[in-house]
Amino acid sequence: MLLKRSLAELIGTFFVVFGPVALSATGKLPGGDGSLLGSALISGLAVLAMIAAFGGISAAHFNPAVTIAFAVARRFPAGWILPYIAAQVIGAILAAGAVFIMFGPGFGVHIPAEPALFGRNFLAEGLISFFLMLVIMAVATEKGVDGALPALAIGFVVVAGVLLAGPVTGGSMNPARSLGPALFAGGEALANIALYLSAPIVGAVLAALTYEAIRFDRTGKNAPA
Repeated sequence: MLLKRSLAELIGTFFVVFGPVALSATGKLPGGDGSLLGSALISGLAVLAMIAAFGGISAAHFNPAVTIAFAVARRFPAGWILPYIAAQVIGAILAAGAVFIMFGPGFGVHIPAEPALFGRNFLAEGLISFFLMLVIMAVATEKGVDGALPALAIGFVVVAGVLLAGPVTGGSMNPARSLGPALFAGGEALANIALYLSAPIVGAVLAALTYEAIRFDRTGKNAPA
């Protein structure tokens, strides 16, 4: 079962990373779309589609920050953390590698607009990751949520996150998404990778703990009158 779940995570993460990284490359070609809106839409749509495809198999994390946050909130088995993250990272590297083979290095990388402003950059990534995870907790852990809602809600918040933080940090929200392209680009992308490996995890963990603290008791005892 874990092998199948991990394979779903690998494939899903591949497309989640391949979509925006490939768009970054094709945006340089005649007729391509290299806009922030285009990047936001492909990021959100890729996540939406993969959740719809693999949500029933692996719960569709596709993001080490999400996996860690679920585990901290005790909603994910501790023994599955490393296999899931390994699958996500491998999927991201394969996706970035595919774009590298087709178009060369340097596409889809996340580099802060002003790397020296680490605090601002960390807060930007942390905040959008916080709200991404908050939405994930709301639609993925509550009973009675409509089947189509999780994919739509999560996809839309990814679009919003990229639009909001894109001009500042690129709007990653996902350590694997940033790591894959950085490994092939090197240079400034790798020099700033610590931001993208840490801020999304901190934001996601805080969101998971916050949601657990404010959720209503399933028995209804804490529900409003």
